Amino acid sequence: MKSTYLLIQLDKVTLRAGNRSLFPNTSWTIETGQHWAILGPNGSGKSLLASALCRQVQLSAGHIRFYFDGDGRSRSYFERGEVVRISPEDHAALTAGSYHQARWNSIEGANSPIVADLLTGESIEHFSAYQVGPTQISPETYRQRRERAVALLGIDHLLGRRLLHLSNGEGRKLLLARALMQSPHLLILDDPFGGLDIESRRALARAVDQLITDDGPQLLILTSRPDEIPGRIEQVLGVDRCRIAARGTREELLAGPFAKRLRSPEALSTPSEISFPKLPDRARENQPLVELKNTSITYDDVRILSAVDWTVRPGERWALLGSNGAGKSSLLSLILADNPQGYVNDITLFGRRRGSGESIWEIKRRIGWVAPELQRHYLPSSPCLRVVCSGFFDSVGLYRDSTDEQRAAARQWLRVLADEELADRPFGTVSAGEQRLVLLARALVKNPALLLLDEPCQGLDSAHRRRILHLLDALCLQTSIALVYVTHHPDEMPRAITHLLELDRGCVIRCGPIEQEIV
Repeated sequence: MKSTYLLIQLDKVTLRAGNRSLFPNTSWTIETGQHWAILGPNGSGKSLLASALCRQVQLSAGHIRFYFDGDGRSRSYFERGEVVRISPEDHAALTAGSYHQARWNSIEGANSPIVADLLTGESIEHFSAYQVGPTQISPETYRQRRERAVALLGIDHLLGRRLLHLSNGEGRKLLLARALMQSPHLLILDDPFGGLDIESRRALARAVDQLITDDGPQLLILTSRPDEIPGRIEQVLGVDRCRIAARGTREELLAGPFAKRLRSPEALSTPSEISFPKLPDRARENQPLVELKNTSITYDDVRILSAVDWTVRPGERWALLGSNGAGKSSLLSLILADNPQGYVNDITLFGRRRGSGESIWEIKRRIGWVAPELQRHYLPSSPCLRVVCSGFFDSVGLYRDSTDEQRAAARQWLRVLADEELADRPFGTVSAGEQRLVLLARALVKNPALLLLDEPCQGLDSAHRRRILHLLDALCLQTSIALVYVTHHPDEMPRAITHLLELDRGCVIRCGPIEQEIV
């Protein structure tokens, strides 16, 4: 048996965030050979504790010590690459400087980097084009690490793909490959399975197990889902309200009361008991909201969508399913009028053929949209009320004055969906679950005819997932709004779903009313 020694030690630490003291008098040690998960609901402090390990949070008391040299001596710092963290925000950072519509513009896409460009020593060490010195690690070492990472994650087919055209799950795999190329002592994976289809989740879990088997980096996984802790992660830290609430082996903690509370949150009211602001009744409208006829999308001679026929009518509630890279996001980009290839296809939105003189803002006015990528584009300092009010103008951020009537409507939607007390709080200070509810209020505040929800429950704990699904069922029960709901978890969909569209490598494999349970 290998001897173990301290790797990281938190000694009576208290963290400071603004004027608040969090995780008071906290002690925790990670030893060599140990792989941990931090489990907790949204807003519990998982990411904050990980940020402390990355030396990104100020301490008001205590010490964090790193024993990375293997000689028993500690230091209060680490060198670049010794601790690497991958968070949901990092995919947005990879495409920093671009707006979210840019991924659909073929001209801009042709100028964007490819995946292979991000898997080089120069890229990882952030070399500029004007630096002429050598990288800290030899190119041959980086090449060998890249080969191992690409093989482990099965992403050889992505090396030539444009960065802007990666799906959410494909972007996660790229980030993990970059992290493995740095050969860190500690690799922190924040919500690593979010945005992945079921096969990709299984593949990533196998990759994590293989990393542990191969004596790869020590792993720390952050999640709100007890079932997403890989089998070879043997230690779990439970956190709640910025305190350590439980700790122990994986088996002990997952069988204990802490994990049970995460799986079984409090009961909710019935859908009929929720009182929504009045929405227009479109039940008698016969005109389709969306009509796609023989629609195809091609980038760099690669067919993304192939001959799609699809019609969405008022009051229909669709589930849009498919694996990572199946074409779901590309399909939504056509409906949102973000994709220029909409003009070369036979697409009619809200009764008007694309290219007949309509503006994209006329289309967006009829659509409410929620997606994880939207959440990442808002300034953390923006008050939640301004985030909701931006829905009136279909802007990411509020760049004009809202009226008293609009602010009152925004507060009303916050009150129904989340909590009106969020109105004045900065968007970046509320939990991920609360942020998603704020964005749902932003989508609904303008009374849209069609609601597009692209993985609205990604990264959320059980309580917030249930809350969103419950609200959607109530909304569909009380209104005639049409819904398109994208998910990689078919067991987590609103009961109100009436129709199914499933894609596989850009082709429609199922389309029509639901006649049996979706699996």
